[in-house]
Amino acid sequence: MPRMIPSTARAGANWSERRLFDAFAGMMDRTDWVVFHSLVVRQHVDKLMGEADFVVAVPGRGILVIEAKAPKSIDYRDGVWTLDGTPHPHKSPLEQVDGASRSIRSYLLRQGVIDGDEPFARLLWFTSIGRHQFGDRAPSDLSFFEWELAWADDLAHPAAIVEKVLDEHIGWHSGADHVDHDPAGVTAEKVERLIGALARDFSVEADERDARREADRREAALLAEQRFALELVADNRAVYFDGPAGSGKSHLVAQAAIDAIKRGEKTLLTCWNVVMADRLRATTRVLPGPLAVGDLGSVMLRVAGLAEHPADASNDWFQRDLPTKALQALAGHPERGGYRNVIVDEFQDIAGNPLLLDVLAALAAPDARLMFAGDERQQIMRPMAERVDPFEVTKARMPDLVRARIRRNCRQAPALVAKAELIVGRPFGHTSHRLPSTTPGGAERIAASAGSEAATLAGVVKLLAQQYSLSDVVILSPWGSRSLAARIVAGELDEPAHADDVRWLRANLGDAAGRARFGSISKLKGIEADAVIITDVGPDAREWAQKHELDWDDLLYVALSRAKYQAVVIEQAGQQ
Repeated sequence: MPRMIPSTARAGANWSERRLFDAFAGMMDRTDWVVFHSLVVRQHVDKLMGEADFVVAVPGRGILVIEAKAPKSIDYRDGVWTLDGTPHPHKSPLEQVDGASRSIRSYLLRQGVIDGDEPFARLLWFTSIGRHQFGDRAPSDLSFFEWELAWADDLAHPAAIVEKVLDEHIGWHSGADHVDHDPAGVTAEKVERLIGALARDFSVEADERDARREADRREAALLAEQRFALELVADNRAVYFDGPAGSGKSHLVAQAAIDAIKRGEKTLLTCWNVVMADRLRATTRVLPGPLAVGDLGSVMLRVAGLAEHPADASNDWFQRDLPTKALQALAGHPERGGYRNVIVDEFQDIAGNPLLLDVLAALAAPDARLMFAGDERQQIMRPMAERVDPFEVTKARMPDLVRARIRRNCRQAPALVAKAELIVGRPFGHTSHRLPSTTPGGAERIAASAGSEAATLAGVVKLLAQQYSLSDVVILSPWGSRSLAARIVAGELDEPAHADDVRWLRANLGDAAGRARFGSISKLKGIEADAVIITDVGPDAREWAQKHELDWDDLLYVALSRAKYQAVVIEQAGQQ
């Protein structure tokens, strides 16, 4: 039998096409022929697209394009076809096959598959009406030949019909001055090239990178849907968006800033964390306009007319001295403020200090719109006794402040959240998940014995690197320079039994492109990454948190919520 492409009649093929497909598939002595069925012609020369019911490539003879029809009746008058019982009864079937034939030939020429002298013939096959209706000879006129029509009777010998049409086509045009046909040019090799051009086969599978790109696109779409929250509070002067990690708070405040500069309004977008400020700056760098973006420490420096923070700046400098200098400067130079919109992300880091709230108020114009976003549980560097409800302390100053709760998880894989909640021992606070439950992800705890911490970390990083790029992996620790990763990179930790792992980590950790980033939970709490590893989890870290009256569970909550898909907590053996 000939090579049938596809090997079975396409789904939805009509009755006439199925009858013709079966006829061709039943030919047992034409093994070098190729029959294409239902060939979609998107690169059509006459219209947006078309279709060839059948294309038959016959080595040594030529190429035949066939239109199959099964009308109840045929009426041909004054050059107009009427095929009763077909979807488009007055559409010329020969024009259909001509358009498909020209398009296929043009495409094959552009692809360099054919030379241009290969015979291209056409055939209109009526599978529902017998040849006997016309006696000895079927009709023809100036626009078509008798041998360009086939009938139901001809289904019994399809090979003979195809060969007859090609032979008649070649014979007729052999006497034409400007037609040069070369049937011998349709070689077996050329037919193979034709197959490659008309029915290219390929097989690919989505890999993890494709899956993550799709997840990122889906996340962006879900965050965009959160814009409804801005519309709900559009008439409120002061708004506080309250929600857990992953609920889209940062996206909302960034979008609010973009909307404000589109209106031409002088706008300040700020937060406390430097890394978070960089993210906000990157997100809003889409339109020029009167927008200032930066961490509040840098904003206060500029307002106070200072170039940089003191080299030995303590917490008192940021929490007391610098805010005082900024307030003094704004009192004398109100033009350094005057923002029509003051928008603050990670507001919980600021709300507990009245001086910082005074600075925000001084930066705002008298009729300013104020927008804050925060999560009370992310006050991770504030002693428990000093933690505040950001909304309540601010509402005491701004009675018209409105709380808008957002609780839908738009960023993290649901499986990751479920496992992370078990590790922390309390729910994150989401009411629903917008990402599909099938989104790959998770969180786990593993033990590292004394003297093998670096080797364990190397093993986890290498394992995650098989699924994510190193630059999409972040290593977090309760500590900064005391962290496992920092000591490895600084050359302060050595495990003689695992020297290769230590060297590998030293070469693959850091801020350089293509390396896994590391830092303290407090410093990097504004980031998000595909995968997060949390190290230095053990008695020393818990004692440190207890000594400073910090909530250990909230530290873990913030660290785990930085991950979008995968999180691993490396604990000292016996401390799970």
